[in-house]
Formats: sequence, C-alpha cells, structure tokens
Amino acid sequence: LNRNVPGMMATCAIDKTVKLWDTSCCGGNSGSVPSVSPMPCGSRDMGVGKLYTISFYPSTPWLLGCGGSGNQLSLWDLSSEGPIRKRFGDRIDNADAVQETLADAEAAGNKEKDFEAMMAAGDAAASEKLSVNKNRKKKGQKKKKAHRAGR
Repeated sequence: LNRNVPGMMATCAIDKTVKLWDTSCCGGNSGSVPSVSPMPCGSRDMGVGKLYTISFYPSTPWLLGCGGSGNQLSLWDLSSEGPIRKRFGDRIDNADAVQETLADAEAAGNKEKDFEAMMAAGDAAASEKLSVNKNRKKKGQKKKKAHRAGR
C-alpha cells in the first residue's frame, strides 16, 4: 500500500509485471470482509525478470521500486502516467508535494531530451572512433598476411 496515496496498492509477481490497484472501492465495516474486489488500474513489465519485491518510495507519492530475478532494481515514476495521476491525484495527503513532484517530472522530461541528444552525439563519436580503430586493425592484419606469405 502507498502510505502517501490512500487506496493505491501495488502487487508484483513472477510474470515480470507490477500491477496497480484501487482499493477505495473495497468498502465494508471494520473487521468485515470487503464486498468488492480492488479495481485494477494499470500494469507494467519492469524489465528486471521475475519480480520478488516492491515498495513505494516513502517521501514521494509517485515513485515505486521493485527488484527481480535479474539482480537489478527498477523504478516506475507514476507521475508520468496521466490516468494514474487522474485517478489518485486528489487523494494524496500532501498536495504541495504533488505539485512539486509534477513540476520536477516536467523538468526531468526536458532534461531527458537533452540527455538523449547528448547520448546520440556520444554514440556517433564512439562509432567514428570504432571505425577508425577497425581500419587500423585491418591494415595490421594485411601486413601480417604479407609477412607470412614471404616466408
């Protein structure tokens, strides 16, 4: 359960997915069995293999982390998911934190574009350097062949 967002629950499974649920529909008197099942409201393959653990980040309502059989961790920034924000946005305990998180998400989106451009430029430079090194290697291989042929 997300302690910052009442009614938001997440589950993970060996099918490699995280599922989000809305438990606010599960009414009932305290101590009684709920009459309605939680409603599914989203899922995502986290890309880290079979999932064994999941947790919401304690100081932000929109960040969820999980760990899987691939010996890696994965984070899901729920602030970028419009339907999730729409469903749960009005339930967040600290509304100021939500606005701050949303502003950070927008700024991160702009930074991500810059980062992608920088990485593309770096990839092009690395490819150029790799092709230069391959050409040098080929020249060295030809010399060895010529040297062997002369024996």
